[in-house]
Amino acid sequence: MYDIVKFESENFYQYEKVKDKILRCRNIEEARKNWNKKQLVMLEDYSFDEGPMKEIGVKKQLCFIIDLSRIIKSYGVKRGIELTKIRNFLRLCNKFGIFYTFATFEEKKENVRSERELINIALLFDINEGHARFGLKMLDHYL
Repeated sequence: MYDIVKFESENFYQYEKVKDKILRCRNIEEARKNWNKKQLVMLEDYSFDEGPMKEIGVKKQLCFIIDLSRIIKSYGVKRGIELTKIRNFLRLCNKFGIFYTFATFEEKKENVRSERELINIALLFDINEGHARFGLKMLDHYL
């Protein structure tokens, strides 16, 4: 199973060891500047514009990390807003053929989710099980 966690582990990617391979961007326009590099990208805001998404989809180099801890650790209206933003973002990713993966960034061993649980969380974003499984496997290709 592939996931990025914040504690010391043999079975997962540790965040401290892979954080230099992850490009942090505020939005999709900032990520577009690196559209021709094979890179993992973590967005702070999943609001989108179709123009940059089309450009990124043409080259098929970038892979976006969907941070599931935003959904797991939030509640109420904030969780609903995050779910909607990520759902719309993933809908465009599937439309334009943009790669994405999922990570939880858990801080404790007892909070680690199984692959099946991550797939079920990903199904909340209106993607099918095949896309969710593919997304989980993409992490290994970029790290």
